[in-house]
Amino acid sequence: MRLVWLALLLLAGCAKPPEPTKPVTYFEPDPATAATITGRVRFVGKLPPQKLIRMDAEAACEQMNPGLVPDGSLSVSKGDNLNNVFVYVKSGLEGKTFAPPDRAVTLVQKGCQFQPRVMALRKGQTLKVANADPVTHSIHPQPQNNREWNQQQAPGAPDLERRFGFPEVMIPVKCNVHAWMRSYIAVLEHPYFDVTQGLGEFRLVGLPPGNYVVAAWHERFGEITQPLTVGVKQTATLDFTYPKK
Repeated sequence: MRLVWLALLLLAGCAKPPEPTKPVTYFEPDPATAATITGRVRFVGKLPPQKLIRMDAEAACEQMNPGLVPDGSLSVSKGDNLNNVFVYVKSGLEGKTFAPPDRAVTLVQKGCQFQPRVMALRKGQTLKVANADPVTHSIHPQPQNNREWNQQQAPGAPDLERRFGFPEVMIPVKCNVHAWMRSYIAVLEHPYFDVTQGLGEFRLVGLPPGNYVVAAWHERFGEITQPLTVGVKQTATLDFTYPKK
């Protein structure tokens, strides 16, 4: 037995020390050359009908939203501008690592709906979930690349905090207590994304000049993409039109 211990000690002494961890080098765009992409998302043609829901399964929810109300999956403003569309750089940033943000983003359960309907955050960024309603909700993200979780949140309970470790577009979110509640979360490795609001507008700022594929995603109409090349200090315009041709 003593010989065995001596042999183990000798092997431990001959083992190579672990390689030191190399510091991560984050990419920082040069403000002197950075470009901007702006645009608008529209729906051309006859719009499908709004999906209507009734919240009478929960008395407090029905009191806040009496009768039939839109489910939130279709938001169109004047001129057929389409809102709640997630627009992001899908390719063209390969090989670049971006510093993770230190601020959190918040998803609120209010009026027995998730607000916002569509949101995005960075890989590793903190997601806060708040309950502003007088009823208990649950938040249940259903990802494919990340860990699935489901947690109830009572009225007045502290905010929940979670993170997603892998990029994914999109993660559907539901409430297991109220079947009509839906939201969608995108997780990206870079900061070049936006969600259309108001007049269906989006803005991607601080891009390094280069060749990109930009994508627009809508929960009912799917994803469409367009290639785009942006030059030094250029402000490029890129519009998307649904339905896909």
